[in-house]
Amino acid sequence: MDYSDQGDYENAKLALLEAYKIMPERASILANLSATLIQLREWDEAKSFCSKLLKISPEDSIGWLNLGVCTAHENNYDTAIEYFSNCLAIDPNSIAAWSNKGHAHLEKEEFLDANNCYIKVLELNPKYEDALIGLGNLLNEQKKYEDALKYFDEVIFASPNHHLAKWNKALSLLRLGNFEAGWPLFESRWHVSGMMEHMPKLDAPLWLGHESLEDKMIYIHAEQGLGDTIQFSRYLPLLEKEKGAKVIFGAPKSLVPLMKSLSPTIKVVDQQSFSVKYHGKIDFHCPIMSLPLAFGTKLDTIPKSTAYLKADSSKIATWAEKLKSSKGKPTRLKIGITWRGSGKYANKVSEKRNIPFALIADLVTELRSDGVEFHAIQTEFGSDNAFKAPSLEGLIIHANDLIDFSDTAGLISQLDLVISVDTACAHLAGALGTPTLLLIPDPPDFMSLTECDQSPWYPNTSLLRQEKRGDWAGPVAKARAVIVNRKI
Repeated sequence: MDYSDQGDYENAKLALLEAYKIMPERASILANLSATLIQLREWDEAKSFCSKLLKISPEDSIGWLNLGVCTAHENNYDTAIEYFSNCLAIDPNSIAAWSNKGHAHLEKEEFLDANNCYIKVLELNPKYEDALIGLGNLLNEQKKYEDALKYFDEVIFASPNHHLAKWNKALSLLRLGNFEAGWPLFESRWHVSGMMEHMPKLDAPLWLGHESLEDKMIYIHAEQGLGDTIQFSRYLPLLEKEKGAKVIFGAPKSLVPLMKSLSPTIKVVDQQSFSVKYHGKIDFHCPIMSLPLAFGTKLDTIPKSTAYLKADSSKIATWAEKLKSSKGKPTRLKIGITWRGSGKYANKVSEKRNIPFALIADLVTELRSDGVEFHAIQTEFGSDNAFKAPSLEGLIIHANDLIDFSDTAGLISQLDLVISVDTACAHLAGALGTPTLLLIPDPPDFMSLTECDQSPWYPNTSLLRQEKRGDWAGPVAKARAVIVNRKI
C-alpha cells in the first residue's frame, strides 16, 4: 500500500524506515523518506536523510530539491536558492525546483527573479498550482491586489478544495475590505500546514454562528498572535449579551489577567491547562478569529467599543506612582513607544515591521527638550541594541516591570499617546481607548486594509503608512508632526 498517495504520512514514514533498515543506501528510499518527513514537518530528520542521499548520490536532483525545501524552512533563503539551482543543473525541467526557487526569491523580496521562476514553471506546466499561488502572492507584495485574486481564482476554479489558494484569497479579500467574501474563506486556514496543527482536539462541535447558544457553554480559544487575541476578544462579551452564552476563554498565560477585564462572568483560563479542567463541560467551541464570521461582520459593522479592555485599578495606581516626575521637570506629554515586534510577521521570521532604533533615538532626542517623555512599552529589543535595552536620555525603559499584559495595560493607562509598530502593544492601546499612532509597513497586513488613515477596528488609532517599502522615515516624521502640532 502506498500510504503517501493516501496522505497517510505517519504510516508512510514507518514503512520507509523499515525499508531503510534493510537497504540504507537505496537512493529511492532516502528520497521518499526525506519527502515524507517534509510533509510531516520533521525538518531536522528530513534534512539528515537528504544529506545521506546526496552523500551516496551527489547527482540526485530530488536530494537537492528536498534539501532546499528544508533549508528554506530555516529562513536560509540564499543557501536554499543554491540548492534549488543545483537541482536544476541536474534536471532543468524540475517544476518543483523552479517553483520553490521562486518562493525563496519572493521571501528575499527579489521580485523580478521570483517572477522569472514562476513564469518558467508555467511554461512547463500552465496549470501548476503552486506557482500560480506564488504569482498571486508576488502581486500582493507589489500591491496589485485585484490581479493577485485572478491567480488564486484560477487555482480554485480547477481545484475547488485547494485550501492554500482559498486561504490566500481570503487574506487578499480582507485586506481589500471585502469581509462578506473574505471571512468564510478565512476558515481554510484549518486545512493549511502550519496552522491546522494548532486547532485543539475537542469533542464539542465547532460553532460558527448557526446554532443557538442560549444557556450553552462555549469555549473560545486563542490562535495566532497575541495582538490577534486582543483584537478579536472584543467579541466575547457579545456572546453573553447577544447570544445568551456562557463563555470560557482559553488565552495565552501572559494575557489571562488582562482578559479578565472583558466581563466578570467570562471564565478566563490559561489555554495550556484547559483540557485538564474544562474539557467535558462545553457544548461548543470556536477559534477566536472565527468570531467575525460567526457574527457576520462587515466593514461597517465591526464592534467598535472605544475601550473593551480595562487596566486593573491596583496596576493603575502602581504605574501612576512610578511615572511621577522624579526631577520636578514639567512633562507636557508622556508617550509610550514600541519600535519592534516579535521578530515574525505573517507567521514568518521577518524584520518587516521593525523600525531601526536610530530613527527612534532621533525622535526622542529632538522632542525631549519640549517636555516630551518617552516610555518604552516593549520587553525585547532585538539586534539593534545587542538584544539589550538601549540607554538614551528621554527614553525610560520598563522591561523589568512588564511581567504580563496587565502590567503593560497599567503603564499605558498613564500615557497620553502610544506610538507603535503593528504589534500586540498597539492592539492593547487601541483596546484600552488610548490615542494611538500605528506605524504600518508597505504593503500592509491584511487587517490594516490598503488606504484608510483611521483603523476600522480602533476609533482612537490613526494609521501612519510607509509610502515606500522599508522606509520608516516617513511614518516617524508623521508621528513627530502630530506631537509637535499637538494634534492629540
